[in-house]
Amino acid sequence: DKGQKKWSSPISLPFVALLVLSFLGLTSSIPSGPASDTCATLEQSRFFGLFSSTINLPSTPCSWTLQNPDPRRYTVYMKITKPTDSCLPRQVKTFQFDSFIETSRTFLGMESFDEVVGLCDASTSVTYLESSKQFLQLRKVAPRNGLEMAEGEGDGEFKAEFLVVGKRNPSMPACQKLCQWLENCLSTSSHPNPCGIMNTPCQCWETPIRRPGGCYRGGVYLEKCVPTPRDIGQGWSGWSRWSECSMECGGGVQVRNRACQPEESVCEGVVEEGRACNPQPCIGQVRARSQALASIVGLKRESTDVPSTGVVATQTGEWSPWSVCSVSCGEGWQARTRFCVTSSYSTQCTGPLRENRPCNNTMVCPVDGAWDEWSPWSLCSSTCGRGYRDRTRTCKGPQNGGEPCNGPVKQTKFCNIAVCPVDGAWNEWSGWSPCSATCSNGTKQRTRECNGPSYGGSECRGDWLETVNCFLKDCPVDGRWLSWSSWGSCSKTCGGGSQQRQRMCEGPYFGGEPCPGERGDLRRCNEKRCPEPHEICQEESNGDVVWKRTAAGDMAAVTCPSDSTGFILRRCTLGAVGLAYWENPTHIKCVSKNYQDISLLDGIAKTQKGLMADGLPEVISRLRATSDEGTKYSGDLLSIMDVLRNTTEIYKGAGYSLSNADVENYAQTISNLLKEEHHGKWEEAQLMGTNVKEFLQLVEDFVDMIGIQMKDFQDIYEVTENLVLSIHKRPTAMTTDFTFPVKGWRGMMDWVRTSEEKISVSQGTSAFVTGIVLYRNLSSILSFQNNSTILNSKVVTVIVKPTPGLLSSPWTFKSTTPLRVKFASVVVDSFRTKCVCDSLSTFAILARLNPDMNMDKNQLPSVTLIVGCGVSSLTLLLLIIIYVSVWKYIRSERSVILINFCLSIICSNALILVGQTQARNKVVCGVVAALLHFFFLSSFCWVLTEAWQSYMAVMGRLRNRIIRKRFLCLGWGLPALVVAVSVGFTKAKGYGTVNYCWLSLEGGLLYSFVGPAAAVVLVCLLCDSAAAGSYLDVCRPCNDRPARVHHSHGALHTA
Repeated sequence: DKGQKKWSSPISLPFVALLVLSFLGLTSSIPSGPASDTCATLEQSRFFGLFSSTINLPSTPCSWTLQNPDPRRYTVYMKITKPTDSCLPRQVKTFQFDSFIETSRTFLGMESFDEVVGLCDASTSVTYLESSKQFLQLRKVAPRNGLEMAEGEGDGEFKAEFLVVGKRNPSMPACQKLCQWLENCLSTSSHPNPCGIMNTPCQCWETPIRRPGGCYRGGVYLEKCVPTPRDIGQGWSGWSRWSECSMECGGGVQVRNRACQPEESVCEGVVEEGRACNPQPCIGQVRARSQALASIVGLKRESTDVPSTGVVATQTGEWSPWSVCSVSCGEGWQARTRFCVTSSYSTQCTGPLRENRPCNNTMVCPVDGAWDEWSPWSLCSSTCGRGYRDRTRTCKGPQNGGEPCNGPVKQTKFCNIAVCPVDGAWNEWSGWSPCSATCSNGTKQRTRECNGPSYGGSECRGDWLETVNCFLKDCPVDGRWLSWSSWGSCSKTCGGGSQQRQRMCEGPYFGGEPCPGERGDLRRCNEKRCPEPHEICQEESNGDVVWKRTAAGDMAAVTCPSDSTGFILRRCTLGAVGLAYWENPTHIKCVSKNYQDISLLDGIAKTQKGLMADGLPEVISRLRATSDEGTKYSGDLLSIMDVLRNTTEIYKGAGYSLSNADVENYAQTISNLLKEEHHGKWEEAQLMGTNVKEFLQLVEDFVDMIGIQMKDFQDIYEVTENLVLSIHKRPTAMTTDFTFPVKGWRGMMDWVRTSEEKISVSQGTSAFVTGIVLYRNLSSILSFQNNSTILNSKVVTVIVKPTPGLLSSPWTFKSTTPLRVKFASVVVDSFRTKCVCDSLSTFAILARLNPDMNMDKNQLPSVTLIVGCGVSSLTLLLLIIIYVSVWKYIRSERSVILINFCLSIICSNALILVGQTQARNKVVCGVVAALLHFFFLSSFCWVLTEAWQSYMAVMGRLRNRIIRKRFLCLGWGLPALVVAVSVGFTKAKGYGTVNYCWLSLEGGLLYSFVGPAAAVVLVCLLCDSAAAGSYLDVCRPCNDRPARVHHSHGALHTA
């Protein structure tokens, strides 16, 4: 039709350019989505292009994805030409989505276009769709349930064109193409197959075909209208300018014309008119200027009898007859014309040269059918999601044999006025993967993707991966040997015999290999020579106990007495002269029934894994009461240790806390193990292999258990007959010195109170719980470990939890009596021993000697400290020199205060360096600490003096005296008084520690520095505030007190 002809002409060149530019776009084959790992195409940076299923979807599965450059600025339109031959439904899926999450196999914002496309619906050959999301994908999937398609089935080729159009200011070629798609889409739409293009950014409309009898009224075209004649001049355009005269002389003609504009009304009047010109007579040859006018004039002359010579004039000729009516039927127009001719005697021509009039033909005209305007689009059939909209039009029927209306009565298109919450929905499962194993049991998997959720819908429920077991065939299993049986009895008791063992072969199965190797094994046994008669301990009877003949090196056993359980062991030993003899019997395996009953209760609690931990206090209480009464056998000592070890594990595992009574019972029970009466039993136990390290490990576990339940800054102190236990818990960022034992503690035993031992422990920075134990008689037990070692002192153990590796700072232990220790030690004098360690184990003081540790080497200050103090002191000294050199110019109280302040800082820096080298000399270190206390306080006091002087200057109380004694008393006297009082009250205790020459953190001595310093800062703030207030008063105008203002101004200038 005419609309298509209008589009066909301008679309050719621009649209060819659009095609060329689009094919120059970038195309990559990056996979998009999970359709296939190998067959996937992603179209990017393309605004127009073509798609072919045979080229872009060659196999199954396969995907083709078009990416929208920016969904906020562009919309994708697609025209799909459906296959003409066979088509397999649901094999090709079309959908749009925002993004795809690989980890959860989920499409975000997915929306299917299968309903819009209807690829296998043969009722329409072409379909259109509109996409507004990031990706538009066509995916070819495998047939459902993995069924193979028949040959040639489902391979129908289809093609598509896509167009990316901007939402604002779209290009003209794109709009021309899109409007053509929209017209075709709406013309073929129906309710079963709505148009897939819902909105366009282009103005797509067609100019109505003008029919006879139609006109424009108010910008609206009317098919039938009654002409409305208007006055001459209305409906016409303006007259053109008069043309040049047709003759230079002898009378000529000038003409002018105008155009009819019928949009508003019917024009009446003439299109052209003329007038006479140049009437003067000609002399000589006459030259015509306009051939056209000359023809008109000449034509007129032939029809009139006008002489060719003489005076020439112009006059208007007669009207011609009316022309034939312009139409053969209905209402038309007639016209007549006249000419303006020259005459020697007539006047100039006036009036129109052409006239029109309506005419009616009696013959009735055939009237074609005409469509009325389209009705407005109906409301969307769905309030959210995809719905439908319709619009209709009516046809005015043809008359008198006219043509009927051509085109659809109804148009339908998709609509989507709002988004609906879409729950996630799973796609179809993929086909099963091959079995993971070629034989025996394996697995195979299949996957599926989640569509959505979108716009607040719920997630897909279920798994995206499904795995099932598969079995193809039995795998061959080689035979394997079972475990060997135990060795049989030896064929001889001595002199060399043999013993055998057997094993069984399991398998082979399903054609596997048999077990390699032999079924039986043989070895030699009892190859020792048979003992001679003198190498055998003869049978011996001691009352009810009978010791049978036993070879040297073996051990005989008999049951324990009736008041205990277990066995009494006795070893037969070969003497130095080669004769066998019996050693003394040992009761290491005998446990009294009292301890056996307690062990049973403890074992039940341990078996229940802490469920009976509530009864453990009773176990510990009974164990203490029983151990207070003493032990009868060496096995009782081991039984007590087992019970304590088990209760510790239960308490730590169950998280229960011990009461104060439990801690006391526990410590007393440990002390009972060290009674003097148990000396022989410990000797017997250690001769049979029991090591004292087990006892020390028990104490360490107990300290760890107590430390877990303690709070920060909590201390536990237990004093018993045979040991003193001190446990301290401090934050890890705090360094603390511990003095042990504290002899003034309530309940202190006489052996601790009268002893000369005093231990000082300097903690590093990594400790959390510190336990210190002083044993009264552990040295006698340790002597059994090595008879060549003589312990001449009490034993101290230090336990640190959590156990550090390499300490950032050393731990120092000092004792007032010499200690025999296996550790790096320094004898300070005849009454003190100092031990230092850089790594801690379970038994700190019992650690090995470190030969690289040189305790006589003085500690030197660090390079950073030396440089810092030196630069500070040199700078201050330079300042003093400058002040002294210009003293007569700057002589003032403030200069004196500043010089004294610098001297105090310089002395402090020098004392800091000296204190770093004298930390181990207690006397010198104490003196350095006291001097540092004095000079640090003097620095603060001179700052206070300066604040006082500034306040007096502002207040106007300055005098001519340069140095005031009260300033010197405040700067040097007040610090000296504070230090003297502190030394007198503390007797110099706390001035200097083992690590540094400064005030100790214990005992509150540090407050003798912190308190005065804080007071100085507070007073300085008050003085500055008062001085600032006085300054404001000085600056404020005050006419009634001029003398005071003048005086204050001078004081302020001095300040």
